[in-house]
Amino acid sequence: CHCAVHSAFPDKSAVILNEEKSNNSGSGSDAANAKSSKRPREEEQTAPKYGTKEYWEARYKSHLPNVEVGTNNANAGKDSNSNEATTKNDDATYVLDGIELSKDAISPGHAWYFTYQDLRPLILPLLLGNEESEAEELESDCDDSDSWVEEEVDEGETERGVEDEEEGDGEEDEVAEEHPQDDEECADDAEDDRHDSCEMPIVEVITPPDKPKKVLEVGCGDVALGVDLAADLVKMQEDTDIGAELLVDEISCIDYSDIVVKTLIEKQKKEHNGSSSTLQASFHSLDARSLHYTPNTFDLVLEKGTLDAMLSDKNEGKQNCIQIVKEMARVTNIEGSILIVSHLNANESKGMKWLEDVVFSGLKAEFRERREAIKKQQTQFYSWSIHIHGGEGQLIKDEDDEEVMSYGPAVYIIKKKSVPADRAQELFSSKKKDAKNVESENGDETELTLPPVKVEFLT
Repeated sequence: CHCAVHSAFPDKSAVILNEEKSNNSGSGSDAANAKSSKRPREEEQTAPKYGTKEYWEARYKSHLPNVEVGTNNANAGKDSNSNEATTKNDDATYVLDGIELSKDAISPGHAWYFTYQDLRPLILPLLLGNEESEAEELESDCDDSDSWVEEEVDEGETERGVEDEEEGDGEEDEVAEEHPQDDEECADDAEDDRHDSCEMPIVEVITPPDKPKKVLEVGCGDVALGVDLAADLVKMQEDTDIGAELLVDEISCIDYSDIVVKTLIEKQKKEHNGSSSTLQASFHSLDARSLHYTPNTFDLVLEKGTLDAMLSDKNEGKQNCIQIVKEMARVTNIEGSILIVSHLNANESKGMKWLEDVVFSGLKAEFRERREAIKKQQTQFYSWSIHIHGGEGQLIKDEDDEEVMSYGPAVYIIKKKSVPADRAQELFSSKKKDAKNVESENGDETELTLPPVKVEFLT
């Protein structure tokens, strides 16, 4: 995949894209800030054992009351009534239905990487953002052709190229405009616990959209972001006098574990018994690789840790992840967004390779699936852009006592943008190439290709 990255750190992005290729397989991690190996050579980590549905069914079953879990360690045990591990050995393992589980695994309520409150400053603008500013951003994207990642035409092609970026690309100004902060407002808000993060400006300026938004959470687990999002929107009613259902009328949380979905439904019934709230998350047992929703259904799709978990399956993990990205891209509404949280940070070569091999490949798969409809003009033209919130990293000591840069999880915001009709022909067409990747001598012969994907690194 030939890459040209528009970045606030052009020198660093060039280094990342030219580093030696890492192993194709990725691995999930319970730690939000796992110690990174010495770069650019990265040692392959042992993949966790949670790439299958059987693992997750056993894990969530272990959280149920009165379920006894066996142990592989004589010093470990579990009280079937309290449902908590009673061991001093953190390395002890447990067994349920033939599946080996760690101490953390049998402890319910694990919030992977970030909580809803951590992600709130990113989630709310995606739902309550200004459509006019989005249109201006699209116009800028179309004009900035040098900052796009080109489509991989030849499946066997492995070369990568990086176009030089000019210093001072306006990135800092763009970030400042998207996240305005006023020191005096912050000082005033600090008096009220509700406004510790200067979040009220988001609430004060919101207006109901023409049509309420719809949200999908993929692989919600037992700590669903959708539950906290619904509660947050309902609480906003007190500050704005705008009904939550006028902003968002559907929050669907899906997981392929029947056990966790049933648990979430029962929990919500108990907590909301007699509640007058009209906005509540709904829970469904679905496989993210094959969603039954029609295209362009959801305005926001959330995914946190599911791709990392699936990728730990060395045999089918990569293809499963590509299929999940394809399905998320298909059901995302035009002008909508996909928010992905992964421990694979694109500030590191392994994370950039994951971005290319999984995310880009999933977007390409979705495009190829609808290529014929595009040819017949039976579908609207749209393109993609990706904002990477990867953090600034911190220096740590590696095993050789040398300082290396370590990054925590990254948040990827993938936006699905409508392409103006007068730009569609230019963006979607390219000269046909033969099996050897040579352009046709007949300049009139063209084929439909995925428009390039703009990538921006943000802090």
